[in-house]
Amino acid sequence: MRHFLTLLSICTICTFLTTSCSSGGGGESQQMNYKDMKSMVIDILKTEDAQKALQESASAQSGYTAQSSTLLNVQDQEKIKIAVKDVMSSPEYDSVIKSLMTDTRFAGEFAKAVNDMNKDLHEQLVKDPQYQEGLVAAFESEEMQKVILKVIKGTEYRKEVTSLMQESLKNPIFRLEMLELMKKAVSEELSTQPQSGGGDSSGSNDSSSTSNSSSSNSSKKSSDSSAE
Repeated sequence: MRHFLTLLSICTICTFLTTSCSSGGGGESQQMNYKDMKSMVIDILKTEDAQKALQESASAQSGYTAQSSTLLNVQDQEKIKIAVKDVMSSPEYDSVIKSLMTDTRFAGEFAKAVNDMNKDLHEQLVKDPQYQEGLVAAFESEEMQKVILKVIKGTEYRKEVTSLMQESLKNPIFRLEMLELMKKAVSEELSTQPQSGGGDSSGSNDSSSTSNSSSSNSSKKSSDSSAE
């Protein structure tokens, strides 16, 4: 509306100037025709001042629209909700909505707009015991187990896990934690080795003592036989 008023004001000023110039000529010059008037208005609109005035008018109009949209009453808000719901659920607009969602800019802005609402909704659902039971039952179902197992065995999942492990190994903190775990495992393994080593040494001592006793017995028998 303001944009139209701005154009109307410019046209009125042009008409006034043209009329003044015509009357100032003593009536000798003829009044400017429609084509000349149109050409003059177009030339004026192409000037920098006119472009600036139009931009300011458009900005003021958009600001007014944004402000007036916040003043909608409850009935108008309900009408808007119903209209949006009908559009979103209508099969005719399915292709339109899909094309909009493939637009990167629109999809990003839409995701930002609904992100907070989705976050709050998810937090409320997680705190709901009935939702928790349903979620656990869904994951424990046989069909879900098959889906999870299929995903784990998939090539893409393994590639993703491998890539994740490689990125984690590049992290100094993760490598330090892995080193500490390896040191702990090695120390625990070494602490159990002396006990098994002691048992082996005792066994070897027993075997050596047995061999010594048998050798002494055999030498004793040989000496007895020679004495006879």
